[in-house]
Amino acid sequence: SGLSATDAELCVKTLRTVAKRLGVLCFVVIHQPRHEVAQLFDSLVLLTSGPGRMAYCGPMACAEGYFAERECSVPVNVNPTDHYLDLLTPGTRSDRADTLVAAFKALQQPGIDAQVGEALALHGPKAEEMLQAAGERVCNTPYSVGFCKQLATVLRRKVRLLMRNPMSLVLPLAVPILQGIITGFMFQGIGERGLLRQGMFAFCFLTMLC
Repeated sequence: SGLSATDAELCVKTLRTVAKRLGVLCFVVIHQPRHEVAQLFDSLVLLTSGPGRMAYCGPMACAEGYFAERECSVPVNVNPTDHYLDLLTPGTRSDRADTLVAAFKALQQPGIDAQVGEALALHGPKAEEMLQAAGERVCNTPYSVGFCKQLATVLRRKVRLLMRNPMSLVLPLAVPILQGIITGFMFQGIGERGLLRQGMFAFCFLTMLC
């Protein structure tokens, strides 16, 4: 939201690099990306609106062929993602939401349910076992990692964020100091100055706070 098409492409490329390098999943909610951005995703999940119903869940590369088999081919010179959303938007001339939801339940959902059942039947390593395999010292606490390590990790991350944006550290210190100087100057020699002169300083101070 708020990004240009080029910035959105750079952002998705970065997420793809992180996901491939670290072996993690990245879930992205994106609305009508251009074709080059859409091709960066491995999988695609399409939901209808009001209420949200699954219409497609599978590889991004297979989406065009899947919709073509449902007699919903992507027209020439049309962004595929725009075409998919047009098909799933109720009230439009190309609305095929009910047909695609029914096709998903008949063709895709049984296979997905079977994969979920197989995954649930597998007993993978617990978080504690994964930490032990990585050589981490595991504490006998609900969090498996000691308080000191948690604190060190959070502080290290905070320092890195501050180093990326030094102004976030300077401003919280500089603004109260400046306000203190102005307030002290405003009350300097109070009782010896005229009321009008002190009122001008008070007005400036209140304006700065607002």
